Amino acid sequence: MKLFYTPKSQYARIARVAIIELNLSDRVELQEVTVRDPNSELLNYNPTGKVPTLATDDGFILSETRIIVSYLNRLNPEIKVVADDSDGFSQQLEGIATAFIDGISTWARERLFRAESEQSPKIIELERSRALRILDYFEKISEKLDQTPKLAHITLASALGLEIRLPELQWRQNYPKLAQWYDEFSGRPSLQATKPES
Repeated sequence: MKLFYTPKSQYARIARVAIIELNLSDRVELQEVTVRDPNSELLNYNPTGKVPTLATDDGFILSETRIIVSYLNRLNPEIKVVADDSDGFSQQLEGIATAFIDGISTWARERLFRAESEQSPKIIELERSRALRILDYFEKISEKLDQTPKLAHITLASALGLEIRLPELQWRQNYPKLAQWYDEFSGRPSLQATKPES
């Protein structure tokens, strides 16, 4: 199996963390690729050109993070990373954490990849407001967040890690309980091995 990734993709980071947590590092080869590049090798596998992309041993090309992590979890079902239908709370957290990382990624792309004159203040404010509401939510339920490496937790940590690229996020001071959870969870070897680049 082969996972195509870029070091800066937080979505690919989630898949990379899952590979480590599921003890699949010896079964999944990691291949760094370029994106937004018409000559990227990734396009020979996945016409979307998105990471993460997983080329499975049985010939499938999987994209979208949750699909990939669900597939990987089936290879080691004794460790539950992805929530199933019997765990409504974890499914709820997965959904909110995914919306969080999607919004912050949109906000960061607006700031990092567009000239200032082309940036949309409406999009930035929408995603900033959404991020603050979600941070409020996670701060309120922080005592329910444990250190178990579930998809919701991995996604949340990956989203919070985008602070390195989006300094205006500045979430730590106003969300001390969440910061404490994040700092402890980020100490896991899988998170350390996949630290985001600025």
